[in-house]
Amino acid sequence: MNTFKLAVVLTSVCVLSGISLSFVYTKTKPRILQNKKRKELKLKQAVVNGAVEFKKVDIEGFAGVEECYDKDGNIIGILIRNRCRGYNGDIEYLAGISVEPTPRILNLRILSHRETPGLGAKVASEKFLEQFKLKTAQEVALKKDSPQGKIDTITGATVTSRAITRSVKALLEEEAILDYVKRLAKGQKKKR
Repeated sequence: MNTFKLAVVLTSVCVLSGISLSFVYTKTKPRILQNKKRKELKLKQAVVNGAVEFKKVDIEGFAGVEECYDKDGNIIGILIRNRCRGYNGDIEYLAGISVEPTPRILNLRILSHRETPGLGAKVASEKFLEQFKLKTAQEVALKKDSPQGKIDTITGATVTSRAITRSVKALLEEEAILDYVKRLAKGQKKKR
């Protein structure tokens, strides 16, 4: 009989806990989503400075591409979510690209990585990412790999440095992206 009482009490506690958790979840879900959207907007605005509106577009071979518009409705860049293979796993990043005949990197932000703390994890540091700012495809290379290269390697993390640098360079040289950016630069089309 004692075991039966214990089972009833334990079941009651579990049911009440489950109901409480589901109540709290339903009450906080809208706020969580709102905070997530606000955080994502701030991140996008950090990558393309001056952008206030973002419109998803399709570029063959790429998911997660958005045109970025300023407050007057002028296109000022595109955002591309991309990934590359680092030393310990995938590095996912957000790249802002200028809308001009020779596109440049406006900014980069690392969204996620699994690189070694203290070494490859420095790929997300402002010091490393600042090096890419306003660089063309020709300049996006490690100094140790190319005479035109403008990017310093992260000490002790050459594989990671090389991976992100090559990925960003490939992004700037991608035919589909180049064609799209050149069309935008030619027309400097306004938001519809």
